Amino acid sequence: MAKRREVFGTNIIPPTPPKSFFQLMWEALQDVTLIVLMVAAGVSLLLALYSKYFGGEHSSGDESEGEVSWIEGVAILCAVLVVVLVTATNDWQKEKQFRGLQDKIESDHKMSVLRDGDITEVLVGDIVVGDICLVKYGK
Repeated sequence: MAKRREVFGTNIIPPTPPKSFFQLMWEALQDVTLIVLMVAAGVSLLLALYSKYFGGEHSSGDESEGEVSWIEGVAILCAVLVVVLVTATNDWQKEKQFRGLQDKIESDHKMSVLRDGDITEVLVGDIVVGDICLVKYGK
């Protein structure tokens, strides 16, 4: 058995590396709605800066409106950031749960094999080249 494992390797598929939190954030940012909101926030910020520095005199009587008009754009960006963080956190937790469930399934799954003339139950990861797997109806 040890020689077969050494020559042919184990019967385990290496898991794909988990996505980092920043990759999950980047995937969340690819949502069309969030892209539109970020563009709207950028336009709002640009218009606020333009009206403050190049807009000249304000026709309205409220002088403080030009100084705080940038808040709308920043508020939109903050909302987008919250949505991205919540989405990435949920995806990270789901992936973590899925990996734990997958590990549990792989560690508990046994198979009947014919090895050295005897029928034995072995873990799927312990099957080696030369084992004859006995497939049963319903299992």
